[in-house]
Amino acid sequence: PDATLLAGKVLGDDGFGDDSGILAGMEWAVAQGADIVNLSLGGMDTPEVDALEAGVNKLSATKGVLFAIAAGNEGSGAGTVGSPGSADAALTVGAVDVKDKLADFSSRGPRVGDGAVKPD
Repeated sequence: PDATLLAGKVLGDDGFGDDSGILAGMEWAVAQGADIVNLSLGGMDTPEVDALEAGVNKLSATKGVLFAIAAGNEGSGAGTVGSPGSADAALTVGAVDVKDKLADFSSRGPRVGDGAVKPD
């Protein structure tokens, strides 16, 4: 009810892109008045030097925006949650199978670096 949907493209037709394009898309969505931003994308987590994590954390803290972000599809190994889903402020979402169980292909925690629990 009374919702407005926005669509922004931050990756190329080949499914790849760079941090600057993703950050620009996040900032664009916030500037458009988004309360919730979904990002179904991710890459390798690089704790403490990760521009995407920093962007999610900053925009969440300063603008009050919730970022719902895919955990990734790196499988059943521990510590496979990708960036920017690894951000403190991210609501990180894993995948489930038809039985509502964590899917074999879904990334999972703990988070690299500090062992925080992800997906949320």
